[in-house]
Amino acid sequence: MNLAYYSNYVTIVEEGSLTAASRKLRIAQPALSNQIKALETEYGARLFFRGARRLELTDAGRILYEKAKWMIGVETEARNEIASGFVGTKGTLKIGITSSFENERLFSALQAFSDRCPEAEIRVFEAEFPDLLQKLQNGKVEAIFVRPIKSDVENLEVLYTHPDTLVAAYKPGAFFTDEESGETTFGQLAALPLSMLERSLPAFESAFRENGLSLSPKYVSTRMQLALNWARAGKAVALVPKSATEELGFTDLATKPVADNDLLVPAMTIITQKRKYRSHIVNNFLDLLSGQFGITYREPADEPDREKGE
Repeated sequence: MNLAYYSNYVTIVEEGSLTAASRKLRIAQPALSNQIKALETEYGARLFFRGARRLELTDAGRILYEKAKWMIGVETEARNEIASGFVGTKGTLKIGITSSFENERLFSALQAFSDRCPEAEIRVFEAEFPDLLQKLQNGKVEAIFVRPIKSDVENLEVLYTHPDTLVAAYKPGAFFTDEESGETTFGQLAALPLSMLERSLPAFESAFRENGLSLSPKYVSTRMQLALNWARAGKAVALVPKSATEELGFTDLATKPVADNDLLVPAMTIITQKRKYRSHIVNNFLDLLSGQFGITYREPADEPDREKGE
């Protein structure tokens, strides 16, 4: 099927009528009508409800609309990459971040990338970890920047992870005295009101159980900032990565490392899909991160070596 048919179909849907689409595309209405009939024949399904004053999509029509936009986007990215000479200076950088990863360090890297590639578009999607995984698997983003406690999702490749320190963050003067040891234990924490992230709850429950303790957190949040705000208010002790207090502006909180724990607490984890092509523009950004974050990354193992942009 001619890709132009899909592009014209998207315009017809978004304009809402053949008349408006014909005017915008400068293509005669009968020709557009024939293209719709050709698509319906190709897929064996009606795309629009007939007789409506404004074109209304059938379920099949809605599916084709979303897929057509995706196909057009792929073609556009391919043209941009080829036009940019395989150095990833044009096109769209699409990455995802969790709310807890929104910090000045990442913005500094994005700003440097924008200066290096002024013709590139940058799209950053903020969502919770499960939603980001779905966007990654659907191809809406090419890399996600997160700080998960644990992930057993298949078909994912961790390009980089940097272990952080698990700390108990609290308002100075609350819960602990200055005379106490520099560390705290699960035994001490079990007797205190605790604040934590929902996605880290299973890992903490397991850690407490291994120490013969039960976990009953007072506050459970989906956002790191809210978990830390309970600590700032003096209502709870927040169990968080040490870097979160620094990057999210909670340096007024006191912190104690949690002793005798083997929990993996990544300060930053960069995840992509395994064995999936990554555009040159995202590889260019990942290459830039080697300078901003002092990291290295691997290209997919089944891809030939590709020339990096300078």
